[in-house]
Amino acid sequence: MIDLTGSVALIPGASGGMGREVARMFAEHGCDVALGFHSRAEEAKQVFDYAKQIGRRVSLTQVDTTNLAAVTQWANGVTAEFGRIDILASCVGAHLPEGFGLFVQQDPATWQGIIEAQMMSFIYLSRAVLPQMIERKSGRLLSIGSDSGKVGESGVAVATAGHGGLIAFAKAISREVGRHNVTANIVCPGPTEGPTLDKLRNQGTTGSRMVEELTKRVPMKRLGSSRDIASAMLFLASKEAGYITGQALSVSGGLVMN
Repeated sequence: MIDLTGSVALIPGASGGMGREVARMFAEHGCDVALGFHSRAEEAKQVFDYAKQIGRRVSLTQVDTTNLAAVTQWANGVTAEFGRIDILASCVGAHLPEGFGLFVQQDPATWQGIIEAQMMSFIYLSRAVLPQMIERKSGRLLSIGSDSGKVGESGVAVATAGHGGLIAFAKAISREVGRHNVTANIVCPGPTEGPTLDKLRNQGTTGSRMVEELTKRVPMKRLGSSRDIASAMLFLASKEAGYITGQALSVSGGLVMN
């Protein structure tokens, strides 16, 4: 059984569906958790209360992860309170204000915010936590990404570009910090139940058919769950995954196999 007792995880995006499950699972396996959220304070507070109830040290902070100064201040505060940060488990995701749509029909004003959330947040977060990990010669950099960053996905071209950059950054940084026993990996969900697919379903018959077709294409014939994703994050955060780095792990029921 994976045991993270004594570890401290920084978990931005802890108010989202996947983020809440990651935070709960880390806490259940002994990890103290510093939770960050941008919106949905009530959902974040529920995770905070759960972690506290089962005996974990826990903090909750509203933070804009697209702002390097804010991220650095948050990481420094967590380090002062908890003593260190062993794991960065980023669950930050971009809000897609227009939902799915052809690139040529999208509003260019939305692009920068999508890239900032999908890619730059993890870069800023990594910069904030890496110095102490390098000094201690131990650490885990993790982020939720997407299989779209490997194979492309129509309807979300700019978000896909952000995911591709996220994967490339993790591969590059893993080469820089591997000598310090710090790993960097991305967990790439395939089609996963949650607000994004719900929004697609609500875009009329075409959207519902797209979800149905996605499910048919998955060899395991089901969509993923937040727990599937959290389990992969938990393993990569553990000492058992200490020789795995620079990887973009698909958690897709076999839909993507590279």
